[in-house]
Amino acid sequence: MHRASVLRSRLTSLSHLHKKLTTSLPQQLTSNQHLSHRLAHLEIMTRHLHSTTSSSSNNGNTKRGSTKKRYATTALIASATASVSYAGYFFFSSAAIPAVSGESVTEETDAKRKTAVFKEQRSSDPTFGYEYVGFDSYPGIELDDGTGVATAELKAASVKNVASALDAAGFDENMRGDKSESTTLNPNHALRLGLGACPTYGCPFLPSDVHYNDQTKLALEELRKKTITADDNKSSLLKTSGTEKAATLTLIGYKGGRMEDQINQDRAFVLSPFMYRNIMKEDSKVRPVARLLGVFDGHARLGERVSEYVVKTLPALLGSKLVAKEELSNQEIGKILHQTFVEIDASSPADPSGGCTASIVLQIDSNIYIANAGDSRSFVAVHIIDPISKAETTHLIYGTREDKPHLSFERLRVEAMGGNVYIPPGGKGTTRVLYQDPTTGSTSGLAMSRSLGDWDAGDVGVVPDPTIAILNIKDIKSKVIEKLNKSCQDKAKEVEIDPATGESTPSSDCATYGENDVKVFTFSATDGLLDYIPENSIAEHVAKGLYNNKEAEQNIHLLTACEDLIYAAAQGWQEDKGGRYRDDIAISVADLESDP
Repeated sequence: MHRASVLRSRLTSLSHLHKKLTTSLPQQLTSNQHLSHRLAHLEIMTRHLHSTTSSSSNNGNTKRGSTKKRYATTALIASATASVSYAGYFFFSSAAIPAVSGESVTEETDAKRKTAVFKEQRSSDPTFGYEYVGFDSYPGIELDDGTGVATAELKAASVKNVASALDAAGFDENMRGDKSESTTLNPNHALRLGLGACPTYGCPFLPSDVHYNDQTKLALEELRKKTITADDNKSSLLKTSGTEKAATLTLIGYKGGRMEDQINQDRAFVLSPFMYRNIMKEDSKVRPVARLLGVFDGHARLGERVSEYVVKTLPALLGSKLVAKEELSNQEIGKILHQTFVEIDASSPADPSGGCTASIVLQIDSNIYIANAGDSRSFVAVHIIDPISKAETTHLIYGTREDKPHLSFERLRVEAMGGNVYIPPGGKGTTRVLYQDPTTGSTSGLAMSRSLGDWDAGDVGVVPDPTIAILNIKDIKSKVIEKLNKSCQDKAKEVEIDPATGESTPSSDCATYGENDVKVFTFSATDGLLDYIPENSIAEHVAKGLYNNKEAEQNIHLLTACEDLIYAAAQGWQEDKGGRYRDDIAISVADLESDP
């Protein structure tokens, strides 16, 4: 489609990224502020939003790119209130932990033909030195003959594959739903409440709105007061949105106009367990531990149709491809994830408009596979408990990158395909891929370089191909334990001399860490949360919900931990935008070692 010589002449160098400001303006909230104070805060925000009419666009554009402030504090959120403080501007956010860079590669196999290979990228986290493998599933510019826009043949084949997968998963017409603009946020909740049948791969946890769903709000308050427990079968929230070890919640945003006209375009799910082998109704006794979770952030007009479609179809399509293979190597699973993203994109209801991000975590036994397209993100973290002092710390091991147009290889592809990358003056905003909106005819800007759907942006280099990372739970724990024990042993070699007696004693007691002292968990979140809460703070608070001491007075449930984070982000949006705009927010969380 584009000759290499023409491509190279069109490429321009990437502008230097602006420095991130690191000023901190602490804002403390007193410890005696109760849950009612925090809930009342959003009520006040809502009334303010109702009275705000300066921004009337509902879903006609993609994510807005005005300057965003991220919030951080050493004690981010108390159990009864969400406290945040300014941590400076993040113009072009990037992970503080290693991520797959997305550099694609081609390999010359003969004089006339080039074929794509998955170029492994090995990197390690800076704290413990755990090494993971990642690769970019995008085949490279020289082989790209239009992957951003599926051919008619690929669309037809993908539609057929998805239909077959849904049939195999036991989806009837009611479970599939229609393609109208009026979509439901949690279509399968009735199934978990015993009002229908779950898909053969299991019934997913789906997010309830923490504020605008009255039943959910009441259930969360009761969880805080401990008037209901994780074993309470009377709570619909504990049946539909989570447990002590897996959960997902959301909050609808505000984009102008009446609150009742707002549409939540974020979708999410947690499948724990993910019983994909049941799709083929196998009688095999081999049942690997499997989980699947993710978030999908819809954007543009009708973006909620695409994100809803992805939530309903991705588990069935991915599961059908996994079970069709007798042996699954890491490379094979990587290819399956790539095929799943491409086929979901090709079959999605993106005509005339709409798209979504996709960030998923798949666990099969001790292996973790993370696939990401867009600016939602997924993370793997460890929670460590000192066996002597019982002090607890949380560390991120891996996090996906944000697929932003200013990244060198992303910008190179967009411009090679005839597109333009908008970089805001002074760096105060979000870089965007410019394309013509099919519904308005005007130029729109997509705040990411990869997504599902967004076919018109696909003409100018926006692709569905995910970056993929492969990690292993056992190897993570082994590396962390090794580093902790070595560090402690080195410290124990140091001695302190008593000046009075001259006797020497070890400078510290040395703890010996074991398997039970290191926990591994994962979470995925949309940018509505990540734009205002640092990923480290998210990990720390999620860990409090996952690994709390049930007998402690101040322990929190995983669902209320997610609620805390959502309200903290909502407060950030409120203070930054003055009530004129708030993005949809969604989070999915799962412990990776508990019985699903």
